[in-house]
Amino acid sequence: MKIKAVCVLTSLLLVLSMTLAGTMTFADDNAVPKGRLISQIDYRFVGHLEQLDDEGRLLVWEGSIEGDLTGKMKWWFVNPAPVSGRTYMGGKVNFYAARWEFWDGEELLLVGESAGKTVFPDGADGMWDGHGVVTEASGEFNALDGRKVYETGPVIVGSEPPVSFSGTGLFLIY
Repeated sequence: MKIKAVCVLTSLLLVLSMTLAGTMTFADDNAVPKGRLISQIDYRFVGHLEQLDDEGRLLVWEGSIEGDLTGKMKWWFVNPAPVSGRTYMGGKVNFYAARWEFWDGEELLLVGESAGKTVFPDGADGMWDGHGVVTEASGEFNALDGRKVYETGPVIVGSEPPVSFSGTGLFLIY
């Protein structure tokens, strides 16, 4: 009976040690600086400038980012949008697919793709919400390649819409 108990205990300890070793290895292989990166973004509409990239995407938003990431952001929208805007009783929803870029001075450090929507209730400010993934990372951010992204914030309607659209929101890489 003692031998059977020792064998069972030894087997359990072996399985437990293998499980912990595997978890530690996995965590080390996929380590992300600070686990997740959370930053505030302050953005403004620049689509009226009609600036296109080499892929024909329209530069729609530019902004600053501060927090775990600090620098400048750009969002280049696929044109036309993947789904046309829709009017509903009480407002309108617009959809987008975009390439986003994170710049530190003149250095492009992160690139990703995102898609989402902006909802504008009639006569009111809108709310933007998108999800995506990091597709390119360089330097100290290499470990972020392939990580998910969440971006959101209000779209404040200024005195000359859409030229005066702006807002402050959240940019999260996890």
